[in-house]
Amino acid sequence: MLHGPFESHPDELESVVLVRRLPDGTAVWLDPMRDVRSLALSITMAGGSAGEEPLERGATHFLEHLLFKRTRRRSGAAIARITDRLGGDCDAYTTKECVSFHARVPAERAAEAVDLLLDLTAEPAFTAADVEVERGVILEEMAEAEDLPDDFLHESFVRRLWPAHALGAPILGTAETVKRLTRARLAVRFRAVARPERTLVAAAGSFDPDRLVTLLAKGRGRRAAVSPPPSPNSLVKPRAARCAFHLARPDLQQTHLLVGGPTIPFGHPLVPAAWIATEVLGGGVSSRLWRDVRERRGLAYAVETGLTLHREAGVAYVSAATQTKNLARLVATMARALRRFREEGVTRSELSRAKNQFHAEAALSLESTAARRESAVRAWLYRGRPYPTEEFLADVDRVTLDDVSAAIRRLYGDSGDAARLGLGIAGPLPRGARPEAFVRALADDVSEALAA
Repeated sequence: MLHGPFESHPDELESVVLVRRLPDGTAVWLDPMRDVRSLALSITMAGGSAGEEPLERGATHFLEHLLFKRTRRRSGAAIARITDRLGGDCDAYTTKECVSFHARVPAERAAEAVDLLLDLTAEPAFTAADVEVERGVILEEMAEAEDLPDDFLHESFVRRLWPAHALGAPILGTAETVKRLTRARLAVRFRAVARPERTLVAAAGSFDPDRLVTLLAKGRGRRAAVSPPPSPNSLVKPRAARCAFHLARPDLQQTHLLVGGPTIPFGHPLVPAAWIATEVLGGGVSSRLWRDVRERRGLAYAVETGLTLHREAGVAYVSAATQTKNLARLVATMARALRRFREEGVTRSELSRAKNQFHAEAALSLESTAARRESAVRAWLYRGRPYPTEEFLADVDRVTLDDVSAAIRRLYGDSGDAARLGLGIAGPLPRGARPEAFVRALADDVSEALAA
């Protein structure tokens, strides 16, 4: 039964999403596009690593791997062959709040792509032997992640930021939890995640909506299930701790720095203003930090801001890497830039440039079937309804200078008070330096803190 569509304004960019529901309770969001020849399709389950119990950390990501090993109808080799034959891509990803299996294929391969994704996510067929093989693959993946200093530093920061909440736990799990996971426990996790009423099929591109829904309904003939009670940990809002730590990495040539703290959740009304604040501070080559840190002082090859938002909380951060001898100057430069940002906000020209940037990015994303599919997934996860491009741009256009100032306070602390900010450092430290001293520098008393 059709529950939409959501109409766009005639003179705006076209971004209409049709909302339907399969007999088993699965939501289907359809975004037909003209003048394209591909289809981007995904099956997303609203259960990620943040819903795991402590003894099963990494189970959802483990499942993401295992479901490609074999299905009730196909061997792993057969899955690989059909993936290549489709001529596009077929993959999966796990986040804190979902696991998603996706494909992008030529439009004429739509039926095969639907059949493959439904098969992958229907019922687990992996064996105990498959679990042992993939356990080794995941442990190698974890080791590879630790070799990437930026990723390792960010993961370590989040774990210390929310030490008692599942949002702080790594998506991959830990070596200890991954080594303990059994086929039986992984099958239990699958049944908790793969529930029709918590599943979305999203499609964007060239397809016939009615035919696609018919294919999906035929392939998902299971009876709707009752959702299990949420994990007790997921009902508790995460309580943040202040971070100040150093990861000794003698293998690194540079010292990597991440400055950040807790911030608003995805559904907060200040989110559009927070996007703009993040863009102005460090989102591009005209941003304040890029011009100051790189172009004016030559302290880093790149400096960037980030904003990771979840249902219950978020984290805002700034990151860069520099020669060890320049670390104190880099921290001092960031501290001054953040203090000025909190005290002065953004200018009208900066606000206008950021809005223009979002308009340009939105126009480009409308031409991508994969981007439109992922936009639908995010809207379903965090809003429960389609969030058309026109509405997104209207929200951005309504942001005022006062809104951005309010968002800055939620991202980086009040003017003259950066107590919410912490930092993580990976790599060599200057002789006698301590992370706590650099944290004090973020609280505006730069010269005194760095001399301590």
